[in-house]
Amino acid sequence: MKRIGLFLGALIVWAGSCEKGDEDMLLPKFNTHNAVPGVVVIEDEFQGQQLVLAGDAVNNFIVSFSRKVNGELHNFVASDAGFPIIMEDEKGNQWDIFGEAVEGPDKGQQLVATNAIMGYWFSIATFFPGTEIYPDNDPGKHAGETITGTDGWLVPKNEVVSGGPGIDGIPSVDNPMFTDAAGQESFLKGTDLVVGIKIGDEIRAYPHDILDWHEIVNDQVDDTAFAIIYCPLTGTAAAWDRKIQGVISTFGVSGLLYNSNIVPYDRKTHTRWSQLLDKGVFGELSGKSQKHFHLVETTWSTWKQLYPDTWLMSSATGHARSYGNYPYGDYRNSARLIFDVKYEDDRLHAKERVHAIFINGVARVYRFESFAIKPAA
Repeated sequence: MKRIGLFLGALIVWAGSCEKGDEDMLLPKFNTHNAVPGVVVIEDEFQGQQLVLAGDAVNNFIVSFSRKVNGELHNFVASDAGFPIIMEDEKGNQWDIFGEAVEGPDKGQQLVATNAIMGYWFSIATFFPGTEIYPDNDPGKHAGETITGTDGWLVPKNEVVSGGPGIDGIPSVDNPMFTDAAGQESFLKGTDLVVGIKIGDEIRAYPHDILDWHEIVNDQVDDTAFAIIYCPLTGTAAAWDRKIQGVISTFGVSGLLYNSNIVPYDRKTHTRWSQLLDKGVFGELSGKSQKHFHLVETTWSTWKQLYPDTWLMSSATGHARSYGNYPYGDYRNSARLIFDVKYEDDRLHAKERVHAIFINGVARVYRFESFAIKPAA
């Protein structure tokens, strides 16, 4: 089934006042009734790098950083100081969810975020065959296999397919509007997912419920121009610099997919990019990557606790869409895929949301169940 059919079908099916339930989101595989809200900190080594991850299964977030600050290795534990602080180190620094020391002797220092993304398990496993699953870290099938491109593409051209609508058939939002948290959109529930960004002192959140319909938001804070690139089929979001060859441009939806994942294009060079490979795969900038900005994905209710003064992207996009109604039916919960992928790995449910870290072309994923505080015996 093509995406254009899904969108047209959604406009008909959801034309009434049907409200989606909390069960839409595939939940972590643990009993949330037995979990106590709180942050869990994990220190891990991956590909020779010392990492720290902080997550909260109840409040629905996982973030990861290097443990080194100015070349010095720090030790981290969960903090009870309250949001947005999530962890502290042996020197008394308190760190927020974006990895900034907000209190302590290193106040103002910034942890280096890992190259990481939240997304559906199947998408990580197919792009990075042999992906490790923490804590066992046993690689799956196809470990070590490489991708060979064809016909000028860095990936096999025959595996790049049309998603249905053509170029810009799914319109990007190029002039997003925002409202404050108090004036939140009526369609947005506390359990709905958002991706948040922090640029200087500016805090902004972008609801999945809008990104599902547009996939790309071209935004700017002061002199920092960036694009939120989101793929509803793989559940993955990234923020890329919009400066291309020294000129601020915009990204759009090409209408193409590779391994079920969005293939955006930039409007300056018309290079086709792979979101999950994080590089151009066809055109002038093939093989190049854009600067990243750190994103945090969590629920709207948690984001408001973290940053009550946040700005929230408004549904006043200039497009008539049924925001708040998911356009892909039961896709988020079912194991089915609409488009074929190169490899399938059944070690986890296809749509389980995981936090994936990529180093040296290798991936390791962390599950929410590793960040669930178990009740005392």
